[in-house]
Amino acid sequence: MKPFPILIFFGFAPLFAIADQAKENDDFWIHTEFILLSLIASFFAAFSLTPNHLIPAIVHGIVFTLAFLAYSFSHQSLGSRLGKFTIIFFWLGTEYVLVKSPWRTETIFLADALILKTDWLQWTNHTGYLGGSLWILTTNLLLYLAILKDKLNWAYLSLMVIVLAGPAIASYFISGQPINRDQMITLYTQGSSTLNSYLKEGELVTRTAAWISVLILLLAFVKNKTKKNGSRSSRKTGD
Repeated sequence: MKPFPILIFFGFAPLFAIADQAKENDDFWIHTEFILLSLIASFFAAFSLTPNHLIPAIVHGIVFTLAFLAYSFSHQSLGSRLGKFTIIFFWLGTEYVLVKSPWRTETIFLADALILKTDWLQWTNHTGYLGGSLWILTTNLLLYLAILKDKLNWAYLSLMVIVLAGPAIASYFISGQPINRDQMITLYTQGSSTLNSYLKEGELVTRTAAWISVLILLLAFVKNKTKKNGSRSSRKTGD
């Protein structure tokens, strides 16, 4: 649906629902196979179902499943204080790592689904190209909260409509050119850009998400280690 990729704003919402299993199972690998298979199918479709792209689709699926595994691990360590929005941080952080890696040109980013709708993305000259990924993920999260989490929540549904339509409408009132994939690849391959603001800020959204993701994981590891040490101390005291 590249000419009008509206379904990309709804297709990932079920994956947020599957991630609810992290609250019910001690083993954070349980049920992530559904997420993995969904992502593999999505990336395989993004490669236009070409058989020789099956391996890259599998690799993409595995890499981005790590965002959900990171959430599941962190949730078990930090508890209910950790909301679903952290999946967005982990996903965007993964995209930032990939755009900084040697495989950036072969990587399919979520924002690529909007590659033919540049008139929706004028605001990316402030956020970076992968701000489109944030838009897609946020809309999907709000759809999950509105429909798939419990009963229908009209407040979240209204907010989802605003978040979905707002950036596209705002684009018609923002001057300047949107950042495209080629400009992003050039910046992180050659370190140059024709836009001074983009040369200075780069992929601001995903870079920020990557740092937040690191902080969340560090906190989760420390909390997990503290719990284990506390359990050992309790056993020794009991003995």
